[in-house]
Amino acid sequence: MILYFFRTARRDALPLLAILCVCGCHKRQHAQWDIAGIDTTIAENVAYRQLDREKEIFSVAEDPDTSIKRSSGVAYFTKGHINLTDSNSARLNNCRAYFFRHDTLTINIGVGDGFGGWGFLISFKNKRFSTEPYFVTDIGIPDNPVYDIVYQSLVLDKPQYKAGDSLYGKIDFKCFEANGFRRRIEHSGKGYFRTKIK
Repeated sequence: MILYFFRTARRDALPLLAILCVCGCHKRQHAQWDIAGIDTTIAENVAYRQLDREKEIFSVAEDPDTSIKRSSGVAYFTKGHINLTDSNSARLNNCRAYFFRHDTLTINIGVGDGFGGWGFLISFKNKRFSTEPYFVTDIGIPDNPVYDIVYQSLVLDKPQYKAGDSLYGKIDFKCFEANGFRRRIEHSGKGYFRTKIK
């Protein structure tokens, strides 16, 4: 089923699959929720002018639109499934946002290569948020990992959003993943991002 889903993916299929996978894991573990900061002037940060000069990174299933400017300047590091040794390759991701269950905004910072995807999700509801990495492949979904949040900080430009709104934000987090292979994997992400909510 998962293999079929990836091979027949529409433009939004990878982020949605990641959301479904992570939400399925939430039934087995308790996410850490913290209060998000709100900065109505964050869109004026110089980081977004830098993103305006860069082309968007597209996942394989997406239609590349060359007029779209870069959505993510987040450097995401993991010592698990992929080896990111410098900040340039760590920034090979994009930002997409969706409403899940009508009341939870899910911000996906990651990328899909046609056979899977990796990155992290930020869930935002009632001015609170949680952060959780993900990794999916067409071979299958790894064991349900448990994440131990060391720290997480999120700043957004508004306390509430609706579909069609622009979103600007900054994330800084670090966590450790414990999975069925008894490995402890470090994940961290830091930087600015923006997108339009679908």
